[in-house]
Order: sequence, then C-alpha cells, then structure tokens
Amino acid sequence: MPEKLPEGYNILLVVTDQERFFPTFPFPVPGRERLMKTGVTFCNHQNTSNVCTPSRSVLYTGLHMPQTKMFDNLGLPWMPYDLDPALGTTGHMMRELGYYTAYKGKWHLTEKLEKPLPDEKDEDIDVGDIPEPELHKIMEKYGFADYHGIGDIIGHSKGGYFYDSTTTSQTINWLRCKGQPLNDQHKPWFLAVNLVNPHDVMFIDTDKEGEKVQWRGELDQDDNTLAPTQPPENELYQASWPNYPLPANRHQSFNEQGRPPAHLEYQTARAALEGQFPDEDRRWRKLLDYYFNCIRDCDTHLDRILNELDALKLTDKTIVVFTADHGELGGSHQMHGKGASVYKEQIHVPMIISHPAYPGNKKCQALTCHLDIAPTLVGLTGLPEEKQHQALGNRKGVNFSGLLKNPESVAVNAVRNASLYCYGMILYTDAHYLHRVIALQRDKQKTVAQIKQEISHLHPDFSHRSGTRMINDGRYKFARYFSLREHNTPETWEDLIKYNDLELYDLKNDPDENHNLAADKQKYQDLILTMNEKLNKIIKDEIGVDDGSFMPDAAHEPWDLTIEQFNRMAKD
Repeated sequence: MPEKLPEGYNILLVVTDQERFFPTFPFPVPGRERLMKTGVTFCNHQNTSNVCTPSRSVLYTGLHMPQTKMFDNLGLPWMPYDLDPALGTTGHMMRELGYYTAYKGKWHLTEKLEKPLPDEKDEDIDVGDIPEPELHKIMEKYGFADYHGIGDIIGHSKGGYFYDSTTTSQTINWLRCKGQPLNDQHKPWFLAVNLVNPHDVMFIDTDKEGEKVQWRGELDQDDNTLAPTQPPENELYQASWPNYPLPANRHQSFNEQGRPPAHLEYQTARAALEGQFPDEDRRWRKLLDYYFNCIRDCDTHLDRILNELDALKLTDKTIVVFTADHGELGGSHQMHGKGASVYKEQIHVPMIISHPAYPGNKKCQALTCHLDIAPTLVGLTGLPEEKQHQALGNRKGVNFSGLLKNPESVAVNAVRNASLYCYGMILYTDAHYLHRVIALQRDKQKTVAQIKQEISHLHPDFSHRSGTRMINDGRYKFARYFSLREHNTPETWEDLIKYNDLELYDLKNDPDENHNLAADKQKYQDLILTMNEKLNKIIKDEIGVDDGSFMPDAAHEPWDLTIEQFNRMAKD
C-alpha cells in the first residue's frame, strides 16, 4: 500500500442530484472524465432509498431510511421533523477523527433551511432572510462548519442552472480562505459539496411552442417556480444527442402481466405535480437531451473545483469522492423521475474515488452502496482501525476503501453479499389523493376555510402497495411492494403473496430488467423464496426490526395540505 501523507489526506466529497450511472458518457464531461482517469470507478454502486431526503439521510449518516425516519421529503405534514442530529453524521465522525469539516450546497434534511427561490418573473423575492450565524448554528448541530448562502438550494424548476454556480463559487472561496491555510497547518479537512443538477430535468416541459398538453393550466400560471419549463436559452442547453439511443423499453405497458401497480400510481401522481405527457419519442428525446445537458452544465462546475485544487497545489493532497443521491428513469419502462420502482436507472448511481496515492483509470465491479459511504470516508483517513470503529459506532456499512489498491481483481461480492433498498414515500402512494387536493386548492367557488376543512378529511388510500424493500445480490434483484400500513417480513409463501406485489430480475440474462420472473410464481417459486429469505436476513442484519413504527398514524392525522406545501413537494 502506498505511503500516505503524514498529516493525512484532505477529503472532498462531491454529490450531485438525480444522476444515474453511465458506463461511458455519450457527451463530453471533462470533469468527470478527469476523475475517471485519476481514480477508481465503482461500476456497481447502488443507492439505498429514494427520493432526495431519504437518500441523503442514508448517505450522510450511514444508517438506513427506517433508522433515520426520513421516509419522505421535508415540508409535508407527515414529515414534521428534521434529521435527528443525535444520529451522528459524517461531519461528526470526521471531526472526531481530527478533520476540519465544512458543507456547501444542497442539504434537504432540515426544514428551516428550505427557502423559496426566485424565478425569472420574481427576481425581487428576498431569499436571504436567514442570518448567516443562524445558518452556521443549524449546520454545526450536524457536525459541519462554514455553511453559507441563501438557504437550502432546492425547489426550483431551474435550481441547478441558477444556483450551482453559487455553490461552486462558495466552494472555491472556501478552498482559498480555509482549505489551503488548513493544509499548510497540516490539519486535514473534509468538505462536502452538493450540487443540484441534473435535478432540473424533473421539470422539463416536453411541449412544443404553442402546445398545452403537459401544461397544468391555472396551476402553472399561479405557481411558475415549479411549472414545467423549457430548457434555458443558453448555448450549452441547445445541444442534442441523437446518436444516443432512446431506451428500448420506453413503450413498456404499465398493464404488462406482473408489473406492480405502484409504477403507474407513481407516474400518475407525478402528473399532478409536473404535468403528464404522452408516450412519444420526440418527448423522450427532448427529456434526455435536457438531462444530458444538465449533466454537462453540472460538469463545468466540477471542472472548476478540480482546477482550483490544481491552482492551490492541493490536488496531490486531496482525495476526491464523487457520487449522486439517486438517478433518473429517463424514459426507461415508460417512466421518468424517481420513485416507486426498483429499476436500475434510479438506483444505480456513480461512485468514483480519486486518491493521489493510487493509480487511476481503473474500474471495480464490486457491489457497493450508500450505506457504505460513511465507513469508506472514515476509512480514507488512514487512521488506526480502533479510532475508525469508535467514530462509526455500530453502523453496518462496509469500508471499501481497501479496494483502491487492486480494484480490478475483486469479485462482485468482495465487499458485500447484497445491497438493501428501502422506500416508503407517502407522497406518491395515491395519485387520486394528490389530484383531489390540488383540485380543491384551485376551487374558486370555495373559501379558504372550506378548502382547509375538506382537505383535513382527505387521506391517501393506504391499501395501495407503494412501500418497497429490495435486495440486489449482484445476480438477482428481488423486491416486495407492500401497503405502508402493512410492513411485513414474510417467512412463508402464503404471507409473501398475500401482503406483497413481487418483482424478480435476472441481472445476468436480463440486465435491462424487462422481464419480471415473479410474474410466473409457480415456475420461480423456489428462487423467489430464496431471495425473500436473503431479503429478510439483510433487513435483520442492517436494520433490525423493520415494522414501520417510524411512520405517522396515517389513519387519524388531520393533514392540512396547503398549496405552498404542494409547491415544495416537488423538490425531490
């Protein structure tokens, strides 16, 4: 193993939003390409929950979503609490190990930090009304210093386009004012930088000029910050990528035998928030073009940060870790966004580690996941294992930093036998509920009091099976979809099929996950039971009791959903 610097390496963590894994990029991304050349690309890295808030809670604590209790996005009446600082974060862990810790960009785990952002038509909105000392105080609770800016940079149809440059400039300023001086003092630092793009793709307007197909009518007029939007009038965003093929399964029917109803329910629910569009190739092409260009835009910011490390002579003293909170379905299986499904496009995300002490341009096929990020960051300190274990506590993730030495020689299960995915959003459980609440909010014949009264008596239909537990063992992917009122870890065939919709994919022979083997329960019963047993075991090992006790009493809560809360729902 190459000798490490006496004072330890600095660690820069860069997290993007809604970026799926690309084996090769079909468009130029010099920042990402540079990291791939100087680092190790972990080609089988999985996230462990969706959407933003749940996934980031795992990424920054090293605990599964049922343990963090962050099962849905903040700002909703059934999510009345922030991430509990007492759980401990990577900020706390790295501080305990002697690192100076700082945070820039999107957080999405503390309600008070979430501020509305202006759009092109509302440039005079004051978004800086949280004093800097208050921002610092809030993030200090989570083990991070030097949090500046305009609040949590989320919740805007062009949030990445408008504000990733701000986060990048803050990062460069920090590297100059804090990073370089700390390095000169032989004090290692851990800096987490969180960019929004390519999240902007969530709000793509696929209509042509003059069309009003995806248009949500009055809702778009009154709420243009989250309305579907055309790409920015910027040369970078005008590029098209026709040589990149559209997903072959983009027309897959939601009514196909064995397909979980949760898929259609999710996609219909999204239509209440961002509008729905027909299954037409020109629309999928427009979505993918915008998605790719959002990644290209994001890459310019990553490139600026890497160039600044060069300019400050910090590159040889800094480990760079690059990943994303979740991916983007991008037309696969006739879906877009991310939510109630287990398809690879939303779960398989990038993971690159560029370490100055190890040769780059390497690829590793070992199965890793977001639960492993906290232990791996701690492992990258190079400190004695006793100190690492003390900082991590009883976390169940695996430190895979040791694979950097010979990354290409290891098997798929070198780190873990399987990865676990947990999903429990209420937001997308019942599409009819979402559409009903929005219709009430826009009813001009009712008073505000009448609307509030009616909404308080509405609840999602929790008989819909939207909750998900999934296991990926490198060969097979097996998922159970269940009612959020009926969390279960079935041990018998009867209970398994009574309480769950099932998916089973052979990742070797069906890498695009087109054929749900669980549709033929009789033929694949033995394999289903084997995978179900594996799923129960990993839940027990990594979570313990998984009974849904962290969920609210959904049957009795009077939820007063305002249109402002709906505006914020879409910030995932």
